Order: sequence, then C-alpha cells, then structure tokens
Amino acid sequence: MKEFGLRFAEVPNWMAAPPPAPPEAGDTIDLSRLLAALRRQRRVFAIWVMVALGVGVAYLATTPPTFFAGTTVLLANKVDPGIDEVSARESEVITESELESAQEVIRSQPIALAVTDALQLHRDASYLNPPVSGAAQVMGAIRAAIRVPINLLRPAQPAGAADTGTDSVAARRSAIARDLQESIEITRIGRSSAFFIGYASHDPVIATEVANAYAEAYVADLLNANFAATEQTTEWLQQRLDELQASAQQAAMEAERFRTENGLVSSRGALMTEDNVGQLNTDLAEAVTELARSRALMDTYDEVLKQGPEALIGENGLRFSLPGDARLQLLQEALSSLIGRLAEVERDFGPDHEQAVILRNQITQQSQTLFAETERLAEAARGEFEVADARVAALRDSLGLAMDTNSEASEAQVRLRALEQRAATLSMLYQTFLTRFQEMDQQKTFPISNVRILSFAEMPRAPYSPITARVMALMLVLGLIAGFVTAVIREWRDRFLRTGDDVQTETGQRFLGYLPRIVEAAPDAGGTAERAGGSKGGFWSLFVLRTPVQATEALQFRHKRGADAPETGQDRQQAARHLTHVADQPRSLFAETLRNIRFASDVNMADRPGRVIGVSSVRPGEGKSTIAANLATLLAASDDPVLLIDADPRNPGLSRRLHMTGYPGLVEAVMGKAPWRSLIRVQQTTGVHLLSCETPKLMSYSSELLGSAGMRALLADLRTVFPTIILDLAPLGPVVDARVLMPVLDQIVLVAEWGTTPKQLLRATLGQEPAMMDKVLGVVLNKVDMEALRNYVPWASGEAFYQDYGDYFSPTA
Repeated sequence: MKEFGLRFAEVPNWMAAPPPAPPEAGDTIDLSRLLAALRRQRRVFAIWVMVALGVGVAYLATTPPTFFAGTTVLLANKVDPGIDEVSARESEVITESELESAQEVIRSQPIALAVTDALQLHRDASYLNPPVSGAAQVMGAIRAAIRVPINLLRPAQPAGAADTGTDSVAARRSAIARDLQESIEITRIGRSSAFFIGYASHDPVIATEVANAYAEAYVADLLNANFAATEQTTEWLQQRLDELQASAQQAAMEAERFRTENGLVSSRGALMTEDNVGQLNTDLAEAVTELARSRALMDTYDEVLKQGPEALIGENGLRFSLPGDARLQLLQEALSSLIGRLAEVERDFGPDHEQAVILRNQITQQSQTLFAETERLAEAARGEFEVADARVAALRDSLGLAMDTNSEASEAQVRLRALEQRAATLSMLYQTFLTRFQEMDQQKTFPISNVRILSFAEMPRAPYSPITARVMALMLVLGLIAGFVTAVIREWRDRFLRTGDDVQTETGQRFLGYLPRIVEAAPDAGGTAERAGGSKGGFWSLFVLRTPVQATEALQFRHKRGADAPETGQDRQQAARHLTHVADQPRSLFAETLRNIRFASDVNMADRPGRVIGVSSVRPGEGKSTIAANLATLLAASDDPVLLIDADPRNPGLSRRLHMTGYPGLVEAVMGKAPWRSLIRVQQTTGVHLLSCETPKLMSYSSELLGSAGMRALLADLRTVFPTIILDLAPLGPVVDARVLMPVLDQIVLVAEWGTTPKQLLRATLGQEPAMMDKVLGVVLNKVDMEALRNYVPWASGEAFYQDYGDYFSPTA
C-alpha cells in the first residue's frame, strides 16, 4: 500500500512507537473533510431535492394563478387650509404618525365597505367562489377531520331565529369587508408621502377594480371627512360669533355707563384733569428754561461790570456778545477798530505821535460808552430774571393744585380703561371669528382633499403567483436545506470507525491498514469464477473470490443457526476459502494489508527471538478469527513454522470453521491430559500448524484456564519450537479471557469492523487496560467497502487514490 510504504521510508522507526496525537484543530474548518461528508451524503441531497422538486411541480399543477394590480396615491401636507388656520396648525411637513394614520384609514372598515358596495362584491359570483388550490383542499380536509370529534364533544347549541335576507346580505358585506382588510396591501414608497395600494385575486379584472376602487374610496372618504369637519367648524364658529357679539356690546355699554356716572369727560382722547396737568407741566418747563436763561444773562453782565471800563481796553481787552443786541455789537466793533488803528500808528510813528494821542482819547470815550450800555443791559436782565422767577413759582403752585384734583379721579380712570380694553378685545375677537366664519362658509361648497391619485391600476397580463422559476428555486433551496439537516443528523449518528485518521485520532494507536470486504462471485457455466466489476484490470475486481456466497452473509447465517446447527457443504467451502483468502489472492489489497501487519511486527520485534501475537476485537463478529488465520497463512508462506491457537474456549469459532470441534486441543494441553505435540494439526495447503480448542460443556473457568501456570508453561514450551505463535483471542468487551493472557503476549493486533465498531467503544476499551496499550501493535479495519471509503477521506489523502494501484493489486497469484 502506498500509505504504509511512504511512512516506512520517511520514518524508519515508525513501528517502534505509536504516532503522536494530531494537533488540536481549534476553530478551523477542514474543507476537505466537509467536502468528503457532502460527497458521501450526496444521495440524501439528491433524494430530498427530487422530493422537493416533485412537491413544487405538484404545487404548480394544483395552484390556480393569482393576479396582482396596484394604484398609487399621494398624501399632501394639509388636510384643509381653513381648518388648519382655525386650529392654528403650522405643520408644513407630514409626520410619520400622520402617514401611519393614513395607512390605517385606508385599511379601515368604512373604506372596505365602500369598495364592497361600489363593486357589488357581495353579489359577484366570481369573487364569492374563487378556485381553491390542492394544498388548500388538503388543509381544509385536515381541519374538517379535526373539527368532527370537536363538534361531537361540544354541547348542542340552541336553535336561533332564522336569518332574514337583510341580515344575510349585511353579514356577507361584513365578511367581504374583513377579507378586503386582510388582503389589501399598502406600502409606503421610499421616504415620500406616496402609497402603493395593491390587491391580488384569481381574476385580473377583480384585482384591477378593487385597487382602483380603494384609491377612489379613500379620496371620497377624505372629501366627506373634510366636509363634515368644515360643517362642524362652521356651526361652532356661528355659536362663538353670537356669544362674542353679545359680550362685546355688553362690555361697550358698561364702559360708557361708568364714564357718564363718574364724569370722566375726555378731550382729544384724555380727561380734562389730565389736560390741565399736562398744560401746566409744559408751561412750567418753559418758565424754568426762561428763568435759567435770565440768570445766565444777568451773571454775564455782572461779571463785565465788576471789572470796570479799563477791562475793555488793551491788547487783552474783554470781549463778550449777547444774541439779539445789535447796538452792543456795534459799540464793541467800533472800540476794536480804534484799538487796531492805535496799534498801527504807534508801530509806524511811535506812541507820542499826535495822531496816537487823539486815538487814545477816542478809545477812552468809546469804552465809557460801551460800559454805560452794559450797565443798562444788566438792569434789564435783572428785571427779566425777577419776572421769570415769579412766573415759575406761580406755575408750581398751579400744578400742585391740578395734581391734587386729578388724583381723585385716578381710581375711576383705571377701572374705565379696563372696561374699555375688555370691550375692544371682544370686538377684535368678534371681527376675527367673523372673518374665519365667512371663509369657512365659502369653503363648504368647495371641499379640498389632500390626496391625489398618481396612477390607476392597469389590468395585469401575467399572473403574480405562482411563478414557476421562483417556486422551483424555493423548492430546490428547501430540498437542499432538508438534505443538509438530514446529512448533519446522519453524520452525527455515524460515530463509527471509518478511516485511519479516525483510529489514530480516537485511540492514539497506529493504523495497520484496510482489509476489504470479501465479495463472493458465482462461478460461470464453465466452472471458473469471473471477477465482478467488469473488464479485466478494474480496481474493484481485485477483491472477488471464487465462492458463491458472501463471507458476511455466511457468518451471520452461521451465527443465527448456532454451533449445533447442521452445516452444508457450501458453508464448509466458504469457511475454508475465507480462512485462506490470502493464499488464494496473494496480490490482493487484503494480502498487502496483512504484509503491513507482518512488517510492523518484524520492526517491533527486531531484536527478540520468537513472538506471540494475539488477535482480538472489541465486539464479536468483527472478523478476528479470519484475520488470525490469514495472518498465519501469510507468515507460513516464508517457510517459518507458524502456530495458530484458538484461544477462545467459550466460543471457539476458529475451530468450528475448520471442522476441528471433535478433537482434543488447547484445554487438554493446558491441563496436561495430552502432550501438545500430539494435539497440533498441520494444514496441508498452507503449512499452518493449528492447535484447536474443544470446550467441554458447562465449562465456567475459561479465564482461570487461560491464566493458569499450565498455560504459561505451554506457551514457553511452544516458543522454543515455533518462531511465531498467533492466538485467536476472545473479544475485549465484558469477557476477561483475553485480558488474562496479556502478560504472555508480545504483540496484540486489534480488529475493528469498518462502519460498525463505535469510536467511543474502542477508545473506552483501550482506556480501561493501560497495561495493554504498550503491547498493542495497532488497529486494522476489516470488512471495508473500498468504494464507499473514498467518501470518508479527503480528496488529497492516499486512500482516495487506491484505484490507481490496479496494476499492483491483482486477484491472481
């Protein structure tokens, strides 16, 4: 085999110790194993897909077509401008809650009843009697069958009064309305305020009419709602107008009556006392201003007169002016002119010049004249100041008297103003409501709707459902899902040994190889056996023998018949061929696997003369006796004497199959009743020496026999004669016969049946025998279906390419 050859070449001491446990895979997924699982479950997938597609075809054949039609409506942002203004609604954008409310309105019962009445659906036979699909018929039959026992258990209901024709029509209308409410489809288009209204029916005409009728009924319902709201608002406004008009008139009359009773006469919009106080305040302000001006003018003149006439002459002579006094300004200008001329004369002719003396005299006279004028003006300013002061004092007295008079009417004035404000407010509110009432009264004859129909439904040309491609695709997906679930369950339940990796991973033991299931082929007319599987050189034809009955069937039949059942010639021929299969097919994969076992044993026992090999299994019927006999036949072919011992006293299957149950054997040799040399038989065709076992009836001490000193002495004596001794042991399950021989065994070959031996059972059995772990040579898988094996191994593994070795493995010697 390719796998063992490569391992021996790469690791020369591979057989010396078990291979290390594989590393933890962690959370990674082995795709090759996943593909292998899918490959071996492909029939499950195929069955489920075919079933699902069949169901899809049946559904398409029994389901009537359904047609779908739809219309589009747009919802504006205001229900009614007049109502919005009266209710002080300022929203310019439709909210999400308003859009959801609009959808509920479309689904409401009044709209559904309006559509029912508009189309007369309660009298439409096509609507009332739609075709029923096969699936619906089946479900209806199931529900009817379930209701039968329920109705029988229910108490009888008293008979009521017979329904009249009117009640029947009303009930039918209500039922159709409920059906429409459940069937109508309303979808918002994106983030807009537009809605799509759709309806599905078996009749395309009904689908189109219902969709359009829904849109029209919704528009009409909103118009009616707006009209009703406008009518209610108008009535409310009329009542409020009457109340406001009466209240405004009453408030105006109360204000006028209060003014008359308290003598609150007004002038230019104010009371007389208020006019007097205002005028006095104005006059007093003017008088105070005039008093301040007179005081300032008097102080100015007094300052000039205090300095005398000399202050008016000189380079820095006093300069002052008063507005409105032209004579004083002329005198000041004349004095300034004389002073300027004097300065020029003195500069040109000197201060003693005659002209300078004349100018000085003129300046003196002019300054005296200006000073005299200033004294006159100062007396006049002082008189004006006294008059202004007296006027201010008089006005202050008059203002105090007027304010005392006005304070008496202040309380009445405040109340009068409150009455006047109330009357004005009621009058303004009345005018506002009157304007709104006139607008609402005009809008009653022109109702406004906030819904527009953007597109009407058109009659569909093709059915909406069922769509063949969609149904078949859905059925295909469902079939794949069901196949996947079934495959997962099957994989979860398949916890048996299938590959060499399973053996190494679960037990930590080395894997010795695959032993194919022995398939029998019936001989042809000429008496020669033909290889099953087709033409010469085919891979599966390598494992066909020349016997008519399969090995497994014969073993199972033999086990069912019991040890004492009569055995036919066909059974004896089949048993003989199975036990010597390696001799008949020395170039088969079966023989090659046994050679791997021999090679592993040779490597493991390279430095020790002689060996005792035990062949066992964890369960009965896994083929350990066949493997032990064929391994002995293979070892005997090298001309070394090989002894095969049937070491299963409780169930000596090897001896029965070799028809040696009537002869003394192992029991007699161990108990010393006969020398072992006289008990050994030699098979003429293979050269294998055999020590059979005939169990006495009612023998209950087989384990004591095998673990006795006589058994140890017998094996020690046999080692001196036979280089290789093979023991066909009892299974390792609850029977202890094989365990008591562990001390005298050198190697143990465990046989596990492919696809039958549970992984956990083998792991638990080995875990219970720590002393046996060091002596286990390895595990070999028996009765392997080589064709099915490829479905359990990754595509890149060595087992996947066994069919390429057809030229190396041949059924003929």
